[in-house]
Formats: sequence, C-alpha cells, structure tokens
Amino acid sequence: MALLVTGHFAAYTYARPVLERVPDLGAGTVSTLLLGYGLAGVAGTFAGGALAARDPRRALLLIAAGLGAVVLLLIPAADSPAASTALLVLWGLAYGGVSVSAQSWLSAAAPRAREAGSALFAAVFNTAIALGAFIGGRTADALGPAAVLGVGGALALLAVPAALSAGTRRPDPAGAQVPRARA
Repeated sequence: MALLVTGHFAAYTYARPVLERVPDLGAGTVSTLLLGYGLAGVAGTFAGGALAARDPRRALLLIAAGLGAVVLLLIPAADSPAASTALLVLWGLAYGGVSVSAQSWLSAAAPRAREAGSALFAAVFNTAIALGAFIGGRTADALGPAAVLGVGGALALLAVPAALSAGTRRPDPAGAQVPRARA
C-alpha cells in the first residue's frame, strides 16, 4: 500500500506540469482532463469495489500493475494529446479502486482487528501521500516533471511483488485463522 500510494502521489502531485508538456494542451484543456481523471476515479471506485468483493488481493495486484504501467506510458506519450488523454483517464480509473481494494483486503486479512487495521491503513495512506509529494517534488526539482512519472510508476510497480509476497488470511469455519492459498 505504501509503495502504491507513494508512487501515485509522487507522479499525480505533478500531473499539471506533466500535462503542460503535451503539445496543444492549454490550461483549460488540462483542467478538463483533470476533471475527466476525477470522473474516471469515481468509476474506478465502483469497478475496484466489484473486483475486490470477489478477490481483494487480486484486485489490488491488477490495480498496482495497471497504475504503474499507465504512469510509465505517459512518458513516451508526451507528444500525443490523444494518448496522454487516454492514459490519464486510465490512470484515474486505476487509482479509483486503490482504497476500496486495499481496505477490502485488510478487512479480509484481519477480520478480528478491523479497527486497528483501519487505523494503521489511515496512517500508512496519509504518510504515503506526504512522502509521495515530497519525493515527487525532489525529483521534479532535480530532473524535471517528466521524471516524476518514472519514479511514480516504478514505485507503483514495486507494489506488485510486495503484494504477491504478502500472505492473506481467511477465517476458518471454526473461528481459527488459516493461511489462504496464494493465487
């Protein structure tokens, strides 16, 4: 979770300067594109929730891989308004499912400690937002706004092996916790 959210906010904090490097995208168009990102995020929340209801770990894996790939693909798409637009919408769609999928996985993994898990989730999430903005700022200052896409995408993709290595637990009918088989 920390890697995914840090990566997302390292890149997203600088979405406007990244979009401004695309030819023929003025301030009004960038604002409209960011609105489209937000609307896609709402759709992503519902899509991610539906996927997480069946398998929250798999949902988070797909979201992390998709988000990382989309953010990285924005680097070569810099010369194409159409490609940049499509990728930004896909980014919003992917990120919309992050919270609901992560919280679903957390609830499934710690059904007897949901309050403690939720508190930890909020702490990690908010710390990752701040860390992502900080890393993005340092990267943008040193290497320019396009570099934040590389850092953000790489961090998001690192969430995939981290999630694969994390075990999940499911309740046993007798009430004991047993490890869940890995997918």
